[in-house]
Amino acid sequence: MLRKCALITGASGDIGRSIARTLSNNGYDLFLCAFKNEIDVKGLKTQVTQLRFDVSSAKQVQEAFDQLARKGVKFDLVVCNAGVAENEAMLIDKSDEEIDFVIKTNLSGTIYCNKYVLPLMNKGSSLINIASFLGVYGGSCEAVYSAAKAGVIGLTKALAKECAPLHVRVNCISPGFIDTKMNASFDETDRQLILENTPLKKFGTGDNVAQAVLYLAENDFVTGENLIVSGGLTV
Repeated sequence: MLRKCALITGASGDIGRSIARTLSNNGYDLFLCAFKNEIDVKGLKTQVTQLRFDVSSAKQVQEAFDQLARKGVKFDLVVCNAGVAENEAMLIDKSDEEIDFVIKTNLSGTIYCNKYVLPLMNKGSSLINIASFLGVYGGSCEAVYSAAKAGVIGLTKALAKECAPLHVRVNCISPGFIDTKMNASFDETDRQLILENTPLKKFGTGDNVAQAVLYLAENDFVTGENLIVSGGLTV
């Protein structure tokens, strides 16, 4: 029996690594994508191919997926996980350059990857976008990030309707506070406040997100949904 094949963008980050490990443990061969940072492939049990491209560049995304198409690569699962955080500040204090960077990476990058990977997806496959609970609830001093992730959720819901006749399911995961290097900028006071406001009284892990990916990948009657993985935190 042929193993399933999955592609993960943002594979060099903590959440990306957790998703890769979980999928590999469940028999998926992997295409792991990153732009500049090193991808950790230690401990992965299945075949791994690494790709380098900038998701914010439509040209680079198209070229990467065109190259895969020429090789006849097909995917059973695609996880669009690439993204960047936003420095906390009032919107009026944001530079236009930072606004453009956050939008182009988090929203435009997800749109580009969705667009160009769809022709490479098998019948019955699953496309999962990683958004954020801030895209649902909004975050003070993170207006641009919240807007970008809200856009990813809207993209997911619309694309699920477009792709249903193609037998491709499209879903979204919105993590809450996940204990990763990207969130290491929070000081101890902020971390304690987040913990106090989280009903489950603990921080999330990359594995919590990875388990949600596996659920959406393998449940063939779920599409157009946004699964919030936040421990109950609503900001």
